[in-house]
Amino acid sequence: MLFKKLLDKISNKSSNAAELDFECFENELNLAISILMIEVSKSDDEFSSQERDKIISLLKQQFNLDQNQIKVLMRLAEEKNNEMISLYEWTSIINEHYEYPDRIKVIKSLWAVAHADNTIDKYEDYTIRKIADLLYVRHEDFIIAKHQ
Repeated sequence: MLFKKLLDKISNKSSNAAELDFECFENELNLAISILMIEVSKSDDEFSSQERDKIISLLKQQFNLDQNQIKVLMRLAEEKNNEMISLYEWTSIINEHYEYPDRIKVIKSLWAVAHADNTIDKYEDYTIRKIADLLYVRHEDFIIAKHQ
């Protein structure tokens, strides 16, 4: 099982998160969404504990993951986020797998992360707007998601 490989690497206290290869993670869609959530949370130059907790809560809720799976996913997503050159790599995975209503749900989740610290920074707004454009979410739906 691919997920077991990741858990084994973490439990062996591997200090190099880069060893947690994208190819080893069995659900690229979960990873893509996690990376985008982290990108939004870091866009204001502060990855707050409230934002981290919100991401973990959303991952548990949306993907029905246990604590170990969340730990692996967050570690891998943070590593991939740090390596990221373009949002397109990850938004294209979402576009490939999700229909329009599900892409709106992704935008709602990103807004939930941004709202977690009770402050919407202009850079968080910009990042979510950029992701919404790459997901082909209409501006009207972007605004509705922002205020829900």
